[in-house]
Amino acid sequence: MALSSTVNSWTEWAPLEFICVGTAEGMCYPDETPSYPWHTGPPNLCSYIRAISGPRPRRRIEQAQAQLDNLAELLRAESIVVASSVDEIFDEDVRQVLTRKRTSLEKSSQTNTNDKTIQKNKIDVCRPVSSSQEELCFNHQLATPHFKSQYQFGLACPRDILITLGAIKKCRHLFTQCDTVVEAPTSAHIRYFESEYYKPLLYSLWRCDPNMKWLQPPKPTCSSIKMFNDVDYWEKINTKDFNKSIFANSGYKTNLNENEIAFDAADIVRMGKDVFYKKSASANNQGLYWLRRTFPNLRFHMMHFPTDGSYHLDTSLIPLRPPTSGSHGLVLLNQNYPPLASEMKLFTDNDWRSIWAPLHSTGEVPPLALCTGNLNANILSLNDHCVVIEECETPMYRLLHDELGFDVITCPLRVLNEFGGGIHCGTSVT
Repeated sequence: MALSSTVNSWTEWAPLEFICVGTAEGMCYPDETPSYPWHTGPPNLCSYIRAISGPRPRRRIEQAQAQLDNLAELLRAESIVVASSVDEIFDEDVRQVLTRKRTSLEKSSQTNTNDKTIQKNKIDVCRPVSSSQEELCFNHQLATPHFKSQYQFGLACPRDILITLGAIKKCRHLFTQCDTVVEAPTSAHIRYFESEYYKPLLYSLWRCDPNMKWLQPPKPTCSSIKMFNDVDYWEKINTKDFNKSIFANSGYKTNLNENEIAFDAADIVRMGKDVFYKKSASANNQGLYWLRRTFPNLRFHMMHFPTDGSYHLDTSLIPLRPPTSGSHGLVLLNQNYPPLASEMKLFTDNDWRSIWAPLHSTGEVPPLALCTGNLNANILSLNDHCVVIEECETPMYRLLHDELGFDVITCPLRVLNEFGGGIHCGTSVT
């Protein structure tokens, strides 16, 4: 790929060429937010758990960071260039060395001229860095006219904050020109300034790619009065009851109202010209309206999951590969959070085969985890035939490798669950 089109991503399964891996450094137990409850745990302990905030134990940060570093090394094994920032990757002096390569067949150097070897894609990997080069920390007070936050989330999950979209044009039977990086208008005040830490990365892309566009929707206030129905909403109800019945019975209403635009990037899944958007605790209708107006050449589809009003879509709807002349497309569904059958008709009508993901190997998570253990479907596609999954998820391995014929790379990332995500959450693709 030419460097003039560095930012270009329109599906979840296209050959991976550039990726940002998150970091656990400096992370804290964040303040609570009226958008959705961060901490999971037994209902009788919720009031205590939600009161806990502050720096995380150094030992747990080191363990999570070691797993993220291992993920970066794993990607390097797939012909990856790893750098501490994008500036190193696109430096003029090394630009020729780091020119990306398409997968291709080349003659082997052996005597037998019929032997060929497969040349893999290059995948560039970067890590978020502080523009001031100071140590990352998220235990300093932030304040706006509408809220204060003493402990913020951190940078473990870049996929939640940044996503690449853009105008769709057809060129040589491929969709191209998806060249717009969108900073998500998150409703969580503990993530209000999170995208600032990715500015060195974004400015490097901006300087290198003359086609890149960079947008941020109107920044929400995150005001507990303006954006939410009840500041104490999550203290009054059990999240299990909310997901089981309250969410669907209320007409898919959450504590987030419709006064402002709000969504996370992980509430969106891209499948070419069709983009899917989950109605959830972090994404309202106004967010969908903004996306439709801003990208009129894309078709945005609202998805509802009656038993899951929590945030983000990338554990519930995972497209693996598109339909071809010889086979169906494959889309993975989370059997704990089935979507509306009427909304899946779009897939079946267009030759997509829905597959239920197996149940997770274990649902056990620490009591202060920022997500549930139901992240076995939170996988990273390197292309339409190779995926990375959590190494303990043997049922998922059997499904993807033994039954569906994918190349499956396993990676230990279980500790990252308590920091807020899985393998897909911990990376962001451009």
